[in-house]
Amino acid sequence: MADDNQDFSRLNNRNRRRKPRKWLSLVLAIAGVALVVVLLVAVLNDKPTMDNQTADEQNQKSIAEQLQGNNDSSNGEDTEQADEEKQDDDEKEKEDKKEAEPSDDNVKEAYSKDWEPVGTDQSGTHTTTFEKGTQDWNEMMQAIGGAVGLDPTSMTAWWVENNGNGGNDVIATVSAPDANETFRVFASWVDGEGWQATKVEVLKENDRKS
Repeated sequence: MADDNQDFSRLNNRNRRRKPRKWLSLVLAIAGVALVVVLLVAVLNDKPTMDNQTADEQNQKSIAEQLQGNNDSSNGEDTEQADEEKQDDDEKEKEDKKEAEPSDDNVKEAYSKDWEPVGTDQSGTHTTTFEKGTQDWNEMMQAIGGAVGLDPTSMTAWWVENNGNGGNDVIATVSAPDANETFRVFASWVDGEGWQATKVEVLKENDRKS
């Protein structure tokens, strides 16, 4: 009988020790499940839906198309304005040109315009000089190059000669360094105002090229 009471007492003690462990395990399991649920909810809320993502892409595409459209419109207007200005300049140049008599059969086109004298830094009695680098030569080249739209510092002067009038009239054959078109330009000295182009002939071929 005493043995039975001892066994019963051991069983009760063992059950008392196991009971808290079971509760602790249950509480930990519930806490773990709750943590997993919270994490899942947070991840799902942060993840953009397909509808929102599609809407964002459409908005970005619409903004890009508008910007592109504005750029195309601006570029088109600039190009159109540049074309109109060029056309106006071409028409004005044609109106300013006056047909002139060619001096020989090598002339493709001859014309004159109301060119202005280029001005001068020279004083006293004028003496024409054909020496490159002198004041008179530089001013002469300025008038000749300006008449045909060439830079006087880079154009090639193939030939420059006296055309009478006491040396105050000259004829120059010139061209751009990288162009096939050659011009024969007539110029005269105007006292106090410098050299002035009087006629231009566009040549069929460069008759002064050696």
